[in-house]
Amino acid sequence: MQISNRIKSKGLQKLRFFCQMCQKQCRDENGFKCHLNSESHKRQMEIFGQNADRVIAGYSEEFEADFMELMRRSHPRARVAAKNVYNEFIADKYHVHMNSTKWYTLTEFVKYLGKTGKEHTPSPQAKYAFPVLCC
Repeated sequence: MQISNRIKSKGLQKLRFFCQMCQKQCRDENGFKCHLNSESHKRQMEIFGQNADRVIAGYSEEFEADFMELMRRSHPRARVAAKNVYNEFIADKYHVHMNSTKWYTLTEFVKYLGKTGKEHTPSPQAKYAFPVLCC
């Protein structure tokens, strides 16, 4: 039984059954519902409720730092579609999920990078469906 559980826990599962605050992945809706009613989750949500802005800012900073590190490591001085970098980023089972940050979409995040001067984001050309990041 333990071997099958370890096999099931490897790799990514549906994002909709992931609790970023507890860093808990549930296999299905029922497991997620049970997690939401657990004491540990309720304690984490109390912490979140005390200073939600700080928690979201922390996740946003971590997401940005990890994303930019991947960008520097995997695509130095290269033009690459943001969605390709993001797909590499989310392949890591332990990544910070974008829905726990201040950005709702990848496009919003790329615009933020352009506005803050952290990445040069040229206007998308017709052949690119998503913004292109340049280092």
